[in-house]
Amino acid sequence: MVFALIMLNQTADAQLFDENMTVNYDTNYVKVYRDELTTRIFLSRKQTGYTLSDRLIDPGLRYRTNDNLLLGLGYTYSFLTINLSVKMPFINTDDEIYGTSNYLDLSTHAMFRSFKIDLYFQWNKGYYVSNPGKYVDAWETGDPVPKRGDLRTNMIGINIQHLFNSRRYSYKASFQQNEFQRKSAGSPLAGVEAYWMLGMADSTLVPGMVPGVDYLGNIPFNQTDLFNFGINGGYAYTYVWKEQLYVSVATVFGLSGGKHLIHSTSDSFTSYNGLSAGITNDTRISVGYNNNNYYVGLSFVRFSMNQIIPGPGDWISYTSSNIRLNFVKRFTLKKTIKILRPDLWIF
Repeated sequence: MVFALIMLNQTADAQLFDENMTVNYDTNYVKVYRDELTTRIFLSRKQTGYTLSDRLIDPGLRYRTNDNLLLGLGYTYSFLTINLSVKMPFINTDDEIYGTSNYLDLSTHAMFRSFKIDLYFQWNKGYYVSNPGKYVDAWETGDPVPKRGDLRTNMIGINIQHLFNSRRYSYKASFQQNEFQRKSAGSPLAGVEAYWMLGMADSTLVPGMVPGVDYLGNIPFNQTDLFNFGINGGYAYTYVWKEQLYVSVATVFGLSGGKHLIHSTSDSFTSYNGLSAGITNDTRISVGYNNNNYYVGLSFVRFSMNQIIPGPGDWISYTSSNIRLNFVKRFTLKKTIKILRPDLWIF
């Protein structure tokens, strides 16, 4: 059981994995740190996007949160990883330009030897239009951007994936730093996923004064609800040079279907209520230097969910991205913490 307390403009994530001694792995490719405490200091920048478009590849009306530079601390021991980050003072001073964004972001990742489970809980409020030049007449770079402090999004999801080559490929080495990838290796991934996403504002999500937007035939609405379930598959690979420098890339695409509702809460009018289809993508990139005691690396994680509305054929997209710079030091503990070592439990 992992307990995390988070506040607005703060983020925390808890990660779990099982060090099951009965699961074999090739020690020529993977090294596991069992009694080392992995500590980290990191800088992180997160951003969430919410896009309404009449076609998948068209940028459409793009809403974005005002991303902030965060400073964080974390540690990993055995099956437990906890990271906590806070907004850095005196640096994030652009609220007057892009508005204020508040969020609650808790991500839990259970990483086992041969599969992983991702749980997403994200609440965001306060957006701005990131491409005003496309819709606002005479807008020039440097002009104030339209702000939507009333717009909020909620997303809850689960993604379960199986790693087919877990004996030689370590997902944790690149993204948790509590294992060590000694040689280059990769693994196919496949799994299932389910998501719920809400987009809601006090007024219409596509204001009538925005020219050139014919979203849903200009029917006014201020809330969208998506419920979907699907399958996914992809590949992960880590290239290692001289057991120190590495580059890791993992990407997974999903196909999903489910319930889609678009309505106006002010007059209880539902403009669409039916089944829809979607495409998801989870891409993670990590590059850095690693040895037995230290790790320095840069990671990028991006999740996207794109859902089509049958009939009008318009799209709703939700994205979440995070870039992080990690500085890691591993300490060998003098005494094993048995309560956090399932492989030592005796029943």
